[in-house]
Order: sequence, then C-alpha cells, then structure tokens
Amino acid sequence: MSVSNPNALPLLRTKLFPAPFGSRPQLLRSALIERLYAGREQRLVILSAPAGCGKSTLLSQYRQRLLEGGARVAWLSCDESDSEPSRLMRYLVAAMEVIASGFGQHVLAALRESASASHEVLIDAFVADLKGLEGEVYLILDDFHRIRHPAMREASRYLTERLPGNFHLITSMRYQPHLLELRPTPTWIMSLKGIDLRMTREETATYFREVKHLPLSAEQLRQLQSRTEGWITGLHLAGLSLQRHADRDAYIASLSGSERNIADYLAEDVMAGLSEGMCQFLEQTSVLDELNAELCNAVTGRRDGQEMLQRLQTEQLFVIPLDDKGEWFRYHHLFAEFLQARLAKRGDPTLLLHTAARWCDNHDQADRAIRYALRARDFPFAADLLERQGARLVAGNEVYGILGMFKNLPAEVIHEHPVFQIFYAWQLAFDQSFAEAEALIEDVSSRLLQGRGKVVHFGMLELLGVTQVLKALVLLYQDKLEACLKISRHWLGMVPDNQPVFRAALSCVQAAAYALLGEYGEAGKSIAVARDCLRSADSEYLQMMASMIESLICKENGEPARGRGLAEAARERAARLFGRHNRIGGPLVLAYADLLYEEDRHALVLAELPRATTWRDVATPVELISRGELVMARARFFAGEAEEGLARLDSWLAELQGARFERVFALAMACKVQFLLWLGRPNEAGRACLQLQQHLGALPEGRYADADAALAMAEARVALSERRADRAQACLEACLAKQTAAHHRDRRLRLALLLSVAYWRKGNSEKAFALFQPTLEEAWQNGYRRLFLDDALWLLPFWEAWQAAEPKRAAHWAGMAAQLREQCQRLAVDHQNLEENQDISHREREILRFVAAGLSNRDIAQTVHLSEATIKWHLHNLFAKLGVRSRTQAVLKGKSMGLLGEL
Repeated sequence: MSVSNPNALPLLRTKLFPAPFGSRPQLLRSALIERLYAGREQRLVILSAPAGCGKSTLLSQYRQRLLEGGARVAWLSCDESDSEPSRLMRYLVAAMEVIASGFGQHVLAALRESASASHEVLIDAFVADLKGLEGEVYLILDDFHRIRHPAMREASRYLTERLPGNFHLITSMRYQPHLLELRPTPTWIMSLKGIDLRMTREETATYFREVKHLPLSAEQLRQLQSRTEGWITGLHLAGLSLQRHADRDAYIASLSGSERNIADYLAEDVMAGLSEGMCQFLEQTSVLDELNAELCNAVTGRRDGQEMLQRLQTEQLFVIPLDDKGEWFRYHHLFAEFLQARLAKRGDPTLLLHTAARWCDNHDQADRAIRYALRARDFPFAADLLERQGARLVAGNEVYGILGMFKNLPAEVIHEHPVFQIFYAWQLAFDQSFAEAEALIEDVSSRLLQGRGKVVHFGMLELLGVTQVLKALVLLYQDKLEACLKISRHWLGMVPDNQPVFRAALSCVQAAAYALLGEYGEAGKSIAVARDCLRSADSEYLQMMASMIESLICKENGEPARGRGLAEAARERAARLFGRHNRIGGPLVLAYADLLYEEDRHALVLAELPRATTWRDVATPVELISRGELVMARARFFAGEAEEGLARLDSWLAELQGARFERVFALAMACKVQFLLWLGRPNEAGRACLQLQQHLGALPEGRYADADAALAMAEARVALSERRADRAQACLEACLAKQTAAHHRDRRLRLALLLSVAYWRKGNSEKAFALFQPTLEEAWQNGYRRLFLDDALWLLPFWEAWQAAEPKRAAHWAGMAAQLREQCQRLAVDHQNLEENQDISHREREILRFVAAGLSNRDIAQTVHLSEATIKWHLHNLFAKLGVRSRTQAVLKGKSMGLLGEL
C-alpha cells in the first residue's frame, strides 16, 4: 500500500502486523502479559532488553490480550530504513489506518506541503489526527532501536509529552531510552527491562515440556535455568541442540557461550553492529568476574572505562549491575564465555588476569585477587595472598568463590603450597568428602607444626588456627562430637587472648557440639565466651554464627520469641552485608525453623526452608539441614496435607543412616508416631514407637536427652490412644523428673501438657487442672502456639472438660478451643467423637479389628488367648460405647471414628 504522495516509496504491509507464528507453538508469558495489561492506561510503555529476550513475542501476545479486551491496536515493526522522518511518519499513518480508516489527513497535508518538514511540524500534525480518535487506542512500535535518526531522541520526547489521554504508545528496543534516565522517572511511563523478561524456573519447565516436548529432569532444568539466567534465546538454542544429543546431561554440563548455536547468534545479532573499539573492550574485560571503571582501565590500558560501561548499560549489551550505585557490573555468563572464546583466538589472556589480580590486591579485594591469580596459574602469588589474607577471608565468609577453584588445580601444586592444602581440605569438607578432608588436614597440620612448611607471613600462623577450626568442623559434621570437643578444648587452651577471631570460631564450634549433644547449659557458656571474644574482633560472620547457635539454645530454654529475634536480626545483617541471596541466610533459617513453626508461621516455613536445605554454608552441620526437613514435614502435615506430610517424612527417614543421623532419626520417628496416631493408625504407631525404643536403646544411655524426651512423649501418646492413662502418666512423670536444668524448659512444657491429659484420663481432674493452668500460661506468654495445636487430638476433650470445670479461668482463652477444633477439622478428625474414641480400650480396638476382618467370636478368642465368654463381654461393652446393636454397625462406626484406619 502507499499513501497519497506520488513521491513516496511503496510501504510494506507486512510491517503493520506481528510476524505470524502459524502452527508453531510458543510459551504464553501470562504473568508478564497480565502485568502489562494492569498498566494499560499508562501513556507510554517501554520494553528495553538485550537481543533475544522475547520482546517481539511478548508484544504480540500482549496485542492479542488487548484485542480480546475490545481495544483497537495498531502495530509497526521498525527497521533501519524507517529512520528518515517522513518515511517513518508515513508508516505510522499506515499503521493507524489499519484500525482507523481515513486516519492521517493532517500528516499527509504536512508532507505534501514540504517533504522536509521539521519533526515538530509532523508530530503536531500526527497528534492532531490522534485527537480525532474516540475510545482507547494503542500503537505498538516493535524494534524501535532500529530507528537511528540523530533527532529521534528529541522527537520522541516531543511526541510522548503531547499524546492525548486516550492514546497509548508501546515500544520495544534494545537500548535503554533517555526517558528512563530522568530522575524521578515520569509517572506516565511503565518500563520492563531485561531482568523482567527473564524466564522463571516454572516457565522454563513449561517451555521444554509443552513447546519443545523435551522430557527433562528437575536437575537438568535447574542447570539450564542457571546457565542461561532465564535468557529466552539461550534456552531456545540449547533446546535445539538437546534434540540432537543422546547424552543430555553431558551437553547441559558443558553448555557455554562458545556453543555453536549460541556463539553464532551472539556474533550475528549482537557483535556485528558494534565498533572495533567496543568489541575489543568487551573481549578484554570478559576475563573479569566483576568489573568497574578503574579495573577496566587497568586491564585494557584505556581511560574511558566509565564511558564504555555507561554505553554498555544504555545499549544493554548483556551487562548486569551488581550494586545500587552503578559502580560494579558483570556480564551475562554465556555472553562472557562467548567473549572469552573470541579473546582466546587472538592470544593468551594471562597478562590481563595478572593485571586484574594485582589491581585487586592493591585495592584490598583479596578474594578477587586470589581468583584471578589462580586463573592466571600464578600459584606463588596466589599462595602469598592466601597466606596474608586467608584468615580474614574465612572470618568474613568470603571464601566461596575461591574454594571451588582448588578442584581443578594439579595435585602437585596443592601439595607444594600448604595454604592450598588448607583451602582444598575446606572444599572437600564442603562437598562432604570427610575422610579425604581429615587426611589432608592431618597432613598439612603436621607439616606446619613440624616446620616442614615454609612460613612466610604471620598470616600463615593464623591459617594454622583456621586448620584447627576446620578439623573441629569436619568432626562436627560427622557427629563425632566428643572428638570435636577435644580438639576445640585443646586449642582454646593454647591460643592467646590476642587471637580473638580464632578463639571465637573455636568457641562457636564447641557450642554447636555441646548443643548437638543436648548439653545446652555448656553450649550457652561457650557462646558467652565467643561473644566476649567478638567484642574485640571484626567478624560479622562469626557474630551471625553465634546468633544461629544461640537461637537453638533459646528453643531449649523455652524462649522462642527471643530466639527468633536473634536469628532474624542476624538475617537482616547478613542481607545488608552480603546481599539478599547469601549463603548465611540458609543456616540461620534452619536454626530457628522450629521457632517459626512453634509460632504457627506455616507459610514462612514452607516458603523459606526448601531453599535453606539446599543452599548450604560451610558452617551448616548436616543435622541442621535434616532438622529443617523435619520441620517442613510437620508444617505440611498439620496444614492439612497429612498423607503428603507422612510420605515426605518416610522418604526422608529412609535416607537417615549412620552415626551422623542418630539424634535426628529419633526425633523423626517420634514425629512419625504422632502422625500415625492422628491418621487413626495405632498399630503402625505402636510399631514405630517400638522401633524408636530399639534405636535409642542401642545408644549410650543419656547421649541425646531431647530424643529421650521425644520417646517419652511418643510412648505417652500411644498409651493414651490405647486408653492406658496410667502407663502414659508413668513414662511422662519419669521423664519430667529429669528435666531440672534451666535449659529444659521447652521439654518440661511439652511433657507437662501431656501429663495433664494423662492425669485427667486417669480420673484425677484436680491434679490435671492444677498442672495445666500454669503450663498453659507459661507456654503462651513465651510464644508457643503449635505446642497446643499439634496435640489437639488429646487436648481438645481435656480442654472442654477444663472449661466446664473452671469457666472463669477458661474464659481468658476463649479462642483456643476453636483453634483446636479447627486443627482437628483440617485433618478430617471428628472432634465430637474424640472423647468417645478415647474411651475405647486397646483390647476393644483389637477385637473390633478382628470383627472387621470377619473372624467369629471363637476364632478371636483363640487368636488372643481369651475365653469366648470374655470376648462376648468385651463386645457388649464396645457396642454400648459405640451406641450400636450389631457387629456390622460396630465396624461401620469404628471406620467413621478412625478406629480401623489401618485396615
């Protein structure tokens, strides 16, 4: 088509519509589309993102969403030939004519008067035509970055400031427009950038499943998401290659920016339009993990680092800001690898790495300097840096970028430098290769202590201390707690007071070992020593670790609110110092997961713990991760996903083998007993309780006091389910008598609550209520909530009896009964039959199950070694309790009450 100007070049109508996809499937970006649709009243919407981020596809999908909403939507795909103002204006008129016939009279008149009319004249005419349109109108300009007229920046601003209220302009471009640089950004602009267009992990899974039809595992999807950072074209190109590769794991593991499809795309669509100077700058700085202007100048030998980084940002050349000040950046992983491959073809990048290492050393960036030195294979310099700065890096939790690099160093290089052995041992411990780590630690310790290692710096003496901390940690990880305590005591006795960081680190490890042994009083003393040392030491990391261990102690002390406060303050400090996504946050969440759960914060538990159990810190004992798994199982179970929670618990229990899991296995089995009783499966619960007894019976007596308490409560719950209140009372009283220390408060409260129920079941209401009232008040005042709800199965009938006996006192807790009932309903337990259920004795339940199995009275008598008359007497009592008249009615009623849940 053409407009009514005889001199006008013919216009391509295909540019006035999105590219057709035909039958080719595509991923619907629902979340982004709805986000755009929610901002559809904005005057200007800008999508600015690097090449291959799916801008055109997203706009095409958004156009369809607008059309479905009844809007009129015009489209123009821009290219370089449209940079001439009059030609661009003709295309704008043509695009608008698709949705508004006869549009553009003012513009065409201006063009007829003068082919070289100024952009202000043409824009005024275009706006005049827009004002004649009624209703909401949208114009989408795709690939607007292709318009390169020198006056376009000024013209764009002139147009957007004059658009009528019913007209909305939507653009996509690769560069960041100047309008987004204004501070503050105008309120009439909505902006989506490259980070917004990244594919989420869920979208990646959907893309490969529904679009590519590639069945990938969760781990394969995770790796692809990590390598591509959600870059759509990267995922698409990887998918094309995956369809041809038989070994998908190997391909994904080797995926990099030098992969043929990805490299070809970046070369043709990104690098081809750049100047030689820009290409050289990109290649030389690609060796940097993080870059700023000064470091870029040092590496490239130029002086325009700041200007070049600004250009990279503006043109969005796969550069990602790392701080709020806009000083530090990094390249997209695949783009950096692509550039490094190009650089390697030109020569050896070692000199660039040497320069980077020395610049970082001179600017107090030891971790970066060591990484560059190792990559440059300048091992003496790297060793020297580690000897001088290693202890400070460990204390500051800045070792992760260094540790992984030792996996790729030759064995002879590691052995040549004792400091390399120390850090390689740390990496082995982090990978849970404990035997290898212990052997290497022993070797390097002997070399240093016997003088065979050449000690060049005083820092090496500090690293000897780090070695001992590491040795103690490795023992702690393996639950070799006595050996861990022996090491920590020995070195604490040798280390002078002028080494506060070393002393604090050993004290934290010692406290953790005491806590895992259940000796929380000693753990508290060790933490006090660590806190005292840290008053004269600069280690935020150790402060956070101390808070983590102290929060565990607070749980046992019955101070959940204080423990949660300590842990959350430490998490906020970690986010402030190390960024929102830091490794320290994981163990901190795990440390106070029980406290979050105890305060009934299910949503936070289920949101935070899955990541915390996989994103580990070097100071995260395996048991801490395991206890996080236990809390997740409990949260899922009591939130109403009972079968899923039990299945998760069973699956996890199957993995708990060996000495390192003795304690957590016991706690998990006690939890399983509780789950099974809630599900009305008392026989299975009894067997699980027996297994727990055997497990603890094989361990040294009193090794795990908290596990012993958990066993007592499991035995009491089983006894209460069998209507053996005397047995429940006996095991609870025996255990409660041992809980005399200050840090036993948590156990005392739990035991006392169940003991109150046992007293009441035995008929001693006065004693039950006298114990229950102070237990309730103390627990509630200290922040306990789940303590009551998780035992609603036993507590609700007792609570109602207490309300009836002492209505004035119970009135202060009016909402608790409703919460107990709600918990029962969530797990499909009929709370109205709870008391009736409890009145069914263990023998009567057993006989009822035989009746349900079809056995006669004679067969039952022979099976349980009783007389037939005794069986009839039991059935008579059972029928009366159930309110039934026949065996069939008894079986049906028993099923409805959960008495036959295991059949």
